[in-house]
Amino acid sequence: MDRNASRDGSELLSRRRLLQTGAVTASLGLAGCIEEMGTEFPKNTEWPVSEYVPDLPVEERSAILEERIPELAGAEITDPEELASTLEEYEMAVESVERDRDVLTLEYVNTDRDDEGNVHDVALLAGGYAALVDAGYDAVALGATILDDAPASYGSVTVETPHAEEYNAGELTAAEYGELVVSTIESQRYEPEVNVSPEE
Repeated sequence: MDRNASRDGSELLSRRRLLQTGAVTASLGLAGCIEEMGTEFPKNTEWPVSEYVPDLPVEERSAILEERIPELAGAEITDPEELASTLEEYEMAVESVERDRDVLTLEYVNTDRDDEGNVHDVALLAGGYAALVDAGYDAVALGATILDDAPASYGSVTVETPHAEEYNAGELTAAEYGELVVSTIESQRYEPEVNVSPEE
């Protein structure tokens, strides 16, 4: 009986030693793999934005204002209906134009919001309104409502008559006049859609 007990004890000892040796070897092997993977694939520290970067060269806002404002400011626009029809020639979808007390109001759909933003259309509005003011139209301002494709209102911009008069008198450059108008833009900002399921 004593022999069997000593044999069982030595078998247990050798099994235990074998398992310990195997565990140490495996953990050393895995440690090497993890270290290699860490150096091979460094931690990502920035959000990938490549698909949101616009094509180059990016047109500067001042260049857009300097090109588009004089283009319409030199047009012959004598009443609000002519303003609307002239804007439509530039592929602006004007929904309505009317006078509300001392303010000329206009609604249009920005169909190129994703590609161009608001500045391209706002520059045309500023130039067209300057031409209308130069023809003697009397109003305090032009208040434009910017609609999206729905069409639902998502923004607004105001062109003040004194700024248009200063531009017509040569006291403001097209870029300066345009910046005054652009600074009045108010619009909703849409959060980018992230298509990630909760399981990921």
